[in-house]
Amino acid sequence: MNNTITTLRHSAPACLFCLLLMSCSHNSKAPEPDTQAPPRVSIVQSMRTAVQPELSYPGEIRASRQTELSFRVSGPLTAILKQPGDHVQKGEVLMQIDQRDYLDNLKILEAELRGAQARSKKSTSDFDRAKKLLHEDVIARSDYDMAQSSAASAQATVQNLKAQLSLARHQYEDTSLRAPYNGIVTAQLAENHEMIRAGQIVTRMHDISTLEIDCNVAENDMNRFDLKKGLQGLITLPAAEGRSFSAELKEWSTAADTTTRTYRLTFSLSAPEDSSILPGMTGEITISNLKSTTPVVTIPIDALAAGEEGKSMVWLYDTRDGTLRSHIIETGAMTDDNTIVVTSGLKGDESIALTGSQLISEGMQVTVQASHDSQSPQSDASKAKGENQQ
Repeated sequence: MNNTITTLRHSAPACLFCLLLMSCSHNSKAPEPDTQAPPRVSIVQSMRTAVQPELSYPGEIRASRQTELSFRVSGPLTAILKQPGDHVQKGEVLMQIDQRDYLDNLKILEAELRGAQARSKKSTSDFDRAKKLLHEDVIARSDYDMAQSSAASAQATVQNLKAQLSLARHQYEDTSLRAPYNGIVTAQLAENHEMIRAGQIVTRMHDISTLEIDCNVAENDMNRFDLKKGLQGLITLPAAEGRSFSAELKEWSTAADTTTRTYRLTFSLSAPEDSSILPGMTGEITISNLKSTTPVVTIPIDALAAGEEGKSMVWLYDTRDGTLRSHIIETGAMTDDNTIVVTSGLKGDESIALTGSQLISEGMQVTVQASHDSQSPQSDASKAKGENQQ
């Protein structure tokens, strides 16, 4: 029995070694390579279309009317009736200067006119009598001429005093500075009791019921506009939480600025009731109603890839064998957030892969997946195939 146990002890390691050799021999066989499915990509069609890209320009909001006001006469300021920020109606008194001197001058001229009118009346009566006496050969011709001259002189004096009186009345009225239109007082530039001279700017006001924005258009863009009053634009204001407001072309310059070589376009909009838009706010005016351009080739921005030396390229899809090949192109401006113009390299009827972040190589075979893009040449076929399966 002991011999048997000893024999088992010596044979056990040998069996274990054989089992290990068999296991290693079995595992040393190379596994068969897995067949990988071709990548799935979406295919779109390049398109030739006449685009009307939008043009945008920065600008600053200003009031449609803004005025610096001054008195037409001189005198000490006696009252400031409207302060900055006050809404005023046309004809309301904003400031007042001392009226006493102008009122006294008005009274003096009125009295002088009454005296001149009395003298003119007497001179006219004397001239009427002189005409009768001359006809009766009672007075000499020289006496008649003197009566005529006296009547004419008295009448001229009356007319002169009436003109002076009218001027004095205007000066008296001009001692009150009145609002020329409905608006808001924006600045006060003089203090009460200060001596004011004629023409000195004492206050400012503006009308913000209608607002304007100017934009400077480069000479190369001017032929893109159909310049006529009422051309629509869209003003976007960051201060109004990015809201946009419709505006219409009001006026434009036909001569370029000598420094910037740009042309000024002025757009007008009515102040919205639900938003406070004030002069000085910055905005952007976008004009989309432009003249049609020559048809261009466009592709989705997702179809662009980076080629050699930083050049732009796309992956063209070969419908015969389902493979992709790289193709260098040149691009232009964006027509919207998702589409870009191809200026060179495409004709407008190519099938292009939207590769996204996938690793694509030259000549790689791919599988076309259903695309939500209406430009995809495969979308209609996939839809028909699904209907047949049903």
